[in-house]
Amino acid sequence: MVGITDKKVQNNVREKYSNAISQLLLGPGSEKINNDVEHEIISEKPQTRYVTGILYPFNELKKALDEDIETTLEAQEFLDKEEESTEIDNSFLPSSLGITFYCKSNKKDLNIEVLSSYYKKVKNPFLQTNKEVLEELKEKIIISKVVNIEKLFEIDKESSKIKYDEGFEDRDETISDFLNELKPKEKIKDTELLFLLKKIKNINYGNKRCFERVPVSFEVRIDSSEERISTQELLVKEEKTFQIFSKVQKINLINNETVTSITVVLKNISENHFFQTEIIIKSQENVEFKASEDVKLPDLSKLNSEDAMNFFLYRDKRTYAFGRGVSATWKENNGKISEIKTSYIPTYELRPMSFDVDGISSDVLSAESYIGNDHEIQVEKLNQFVEAYDKWIDSITQKSKLLVSEYTELSKENIEKCRNCSHRMKKTIKFLANDKEAFMAFNKANEAMLLQRLKNSIEKEEAYSSKNYQNANFKWRPFQLAFVLNSLESILNEESSEREMLDLIWVSTGGGKTEAYLFAIAAVVVYRRLKYENCSGVTVIMRYTLRLLTAQQFDRASQLICALEFIRRREDFLGDLEISIGLWIGEGTKNKLKDAKSDFKDMVEQKSLEAAKKKNTFQVLECPWCHQQHSIVPDEKNFQSKRKWGYYEIEKKNGFNMKCLNKNCEFSKGLPIYVVDELIYEKRPTLLFGTVDKFAQVPLKEETANLFGSDKPEKYRRPELIIQDELHLISGPLGSIVGLYEAGFDYILKNANNSVAPKYIASTATIRNAADQVKGIFDRKVSQFPPSGIEISDNFFVKEDTKSYGRQYLGIMATGKSQITAEIRLLSSMLQTVTELGLNIDEEELYWTVAGYFNSIRELGKASGLIKDDVKEHINQLYRRNNTNKRFMNDDTGVELTARVPGIEIPTILKKLDVPHNRSPEEIQNGEKYSRTVDTLIATNMLSVGVDINRLNAMFVVGQPKLTSEYIQATSRVGRQSLGLVCTLYNSSRSRDRSHYETFQSYHESLYKFVESSSVTPFSVPALKKAVAGVIVSMLRNTIEILSGDDSARNILEFEDELEKVKDYLLARVRASEDRHHLYREDANKIINKVVDKWCDIAEEIEENDEMFKYYLYKSMTEDFQGKLLLRSFDDRSTHQEATKVMGTMRNVEDTAYLRIID
Repeated sequence: MVGITDKKVQNNVREKYSNAISQLLLGPGSEKINNDVEHEIISEKPQTRYVTGILYPFNELKKALDEDIETTLEAQEFLDKEEESTEIDNSFLPSSLGITFYCKSNKKDLNIEVLSSYYKKVKNPFLQTNKEVLEELKEKIIISKVVNIEKLFEIDKESSKIKYDEGFEDRDETISDFLNELKPKEKIKDTELLFLLKKIKNINYGNKRCFERVPVSFEVRIDSSEERISTQELLVKEEKTFQIFSKVQKINLINNETVTSITVVLKNISENHFFQTEIIIKSQENVEFKASEDVKLPDLSKLNSEDAMNFFLYRDKRTYAFGRGVSATWKENNGKISEIKTSYIPTYELRPMSFDVDGISSDVLSAESYIGNDHEIQVEKLNQFVEAYDKWIDSITQKSKLLVSEYTELSKENIEKCRNCSHRMKKTIKFLANDKEAFMAFNKANEAMLLQRLKNSIEKEEAYSSKNYQNANFKWRPFQLAFVLNSLESILNEESSEREMLDLIWVSTGGGKTEAYLFAIAAVVVYRRLKYENCSGVTVIMRYTLRLLTAQQFDRASQLICALEFIRRREDFLGDLEISIGLWIGEGTKNKLKDAKSDFKDMVEQKSLEAAKKKNTFQVLECPWCHQQHSIVPDEKNFQSKRKWGYYEIEKKNGFNMKCLNKNCEFSKGLPIYVVDELIYEKRPTLLFGTVDKFAQVPLKEETANLFGSDKPEKYRRPELIIQDELHLISGPLGSIVGLYEAGFDYILKNANNSVAPKYIASTATIRNAADQVKGIFDRKVSQFPPSGIEISDNFFVKEDTKSYGRQYLGIMATGKSQITAEIRLLSSMLQTVTELGLNIDEEELYWTVAGYFNSIRELGKASGLIKDDVKEHINQLYRRNNTNKRFMNDDTGVELTARVPGIEIPTILKKLDVPHNRSPEEIQNGEKYSRTVDTLIATNMLSVGVDINRLNAMFVVGQPKLTSEYIQATSRVGRQSLGLVCTLYNSSRSRDRSHYETFQSYHESLYKFVESSSVTPFSVPALKKAVAGVIVSMLRNTIEILSGDDSARNILEFEDELEKVKDYLLARVRASEDRHHLYREDANKIINKVVDKWCDIAEEIEENDEMFKYYLYKSMTEDFQGKLLLRSFDDRSTHQEATKVMGTMRNVEDTAYLRIID
């Protein structure tokens, strides 16, 4: 497969694609009867054809409203705003549109242009064709046996047009006979001539009418010299057509400047429908458009610190107009607004971020520069890098002096953060220069990053031997290297003053955050082995919230771990202990080896490779080192042979370790990858890769202590580094529970022989009030990287790239159509259009697969049915309309990616999505049976994180997501390597959707400004009742050896002091998280004491009765257990009422009601 890499070519394709979609939904240009788009002719009513941009006659609206508005509005009062009925939308036929803007004007009259159109009925229109087709027709007529066929047509040879002769009767019968005569025996696509004749027949059949577009335009003058409300009437053919209302207000600003607010509303008062209407206000002499921010400047002192800072940083992102029932857009030329207008399909191109920094040589950013022993030269390069940053800080310090006084303190605050970042970078460089183990770790981490970039095992061997990594083609992005320098000293140095500070990488989606923390993993793994004798045990814990995210990132992390293990085998100083990775997730992998063996047996007994893959719980589908095809999973011919699977050693008695089947691979005897819980507890992998929900198992399973080194603290070190990816997802109920468990883990990790807390790193692309969220979850201060500087578009390491193409957004809101109809039309248009544009196969590949994003499973379920039936039918209609290439949909179209998809199927789905449309014949021949290109992907919020499928470039979003962060994350899944297009379909019956549509441009210009704050309340009463018992048990089982066993809960009476210590610690966390109202303290004290007292009471009771006392049993085992339990699951309704309910997973943290049928 060879794709198109030239962005200019991609942009030309995208422009054709988006314009064609707009033509189908809004018009004109939806049908090729004639070549004059402005006067297009279409074969059906335009109000049926078009989805948006229709102004209905006011009388039609009034009649519809009179019929049902009262009952509908009455019902509306009792509905949630986000779930408003669509009844209003179906009857609400808009007859007006408007726009509001601000200007400073020294002239009396303001010129406003109105463009619109209506459609008139026409009979027997000319059809556009070409001379070649007309010549062919002439030849066919000469040899035809159909009577009078030569009299049927009127032909305009000069302009190559044709229609029926007006005087000819029996046209339908005659042309039917002629078509039957010409019809080929083979069922092939119509020739141009056949299509032309069929088109003539269809648009005229039964004396049918077509509809011709008639453009209309007006220029209106509004007196803006004084405040007034006025009305004018606009005429078309001497008939009253529109009323134009204008409202002029004068606003006096603080600086004694007067600004005029103007609202213009256009209303259809005729009997006609009008289409594609626009209100346009162009720049005029003595008129200056003003932004709303100039008029309504907030008092920054009254805003909270985050809002004030956002206003400061986004001060150059300004809003110049507001739509009324339509969207408002504006154009800027040479720093001034040249035009403001309404738009039914607004577009905005979100510019990409540039990661290039002028003045830094490529040698400084080359990872290859940092693998040798020339440490002095390396230090010099790193210092040059920081010096360039210092110069930039000095430059923005000077610029800040020119800012208005309101921004002085805000700019000082950010510049101070920049200087602190520079200080930390210099601190790391000094630490590397003075600590030889640290520098060695830095070197080897760079080499591991280079090794894992190479895909061929032989190439890796040669590169390692020669130290020549040119083929790796890897250079650090400046922000990645800067983050490494900003945080590395606090990661490696236990005594660092920033050790207990959480370092947060905040870079837009697709920026390369993963590489930054993968390097941190590599460096700490090597450093621990160089520095400490007891280096065994889990070194790094990496946590995710979603299993989809985990599955994709696990593959990337596995590549790094294999690179480190490859180096270890060749470097004595890294010891004899394998460097490994373990996947510890709630669903999708097995707990026991016997279950994994059973799964493997089941896999190879399936009747097809596709079916076998659906049973695969081993996650790894390809060797992460050599990447050879069928290195883990066999082809269709061999899937029933056990030895053709990389998992076959599971059947050996000594346990299981998957291996690469490529005999020339470094890991042909075993990969350092573990995916079965039982093996993970035994092997204690260097990198533990898991989902946060799995950590709810810590209080319930004795073996989990192995992951913290709690079972033998004198032998195993605690983890050195905790990484939390996608921090913004740790919010709401999940965030509260995670925060509560985190208090327990923090206690465990600090209470060890070394008594040093691990370093915490987190990453996100969308977050607000990060300090509050990090404090609530981790009880730590946060250092956000990179610091922002004095404007949002430039922080030195990352800046807005105004010269490059970016992701394009289209906004669509149906008028007079249901949301379901709009969905069908939009998706059909996106799928069919790509085949109609005359593109080559590489160009088609850009937008071949369309991803659909839905706000709920319910909405997605509706769409799934539509794709199978209605969308296919509408694609047929589009094809028949213009006889272009038809889009044939695969049988398995509508691939779903939601929480209800079994975890074991996710890797296969992701691989399917990677199958391109433009494969070569050889690639298709060698491909696997299921590998047909996916037409549509339908997903909910699972798609919004961690899906890195580079070939996804087209998306439609159904309804504005409730969170801006979700909207950013979801739409960032397209256009990651090529130019993306996102079509957002707003629901006209939802006020929030309408608001986003009307302010489409201003919203998209400042997307990150509108990211909402996350809320976590780990010490609220609901969270404490659900989880604090598990937290307390975790803390004690992992810090007191005699309490660690599954049946050692009875020993609690011996540890009264430790119990008090745990209580005091938790209550201290409660106090640290409270605000001045102290909302949680009293309740927390009661709930914690209740849990502790209950434990002690049971322990005393079983001592008297000599009963067994266990921490926990799975509900399948509880009925037969005769002793006492300390904990039981929420869905365990056995007789063990003495046990406190505890969660076995954090996956479902909302309250649940259980129903039982008793009769």
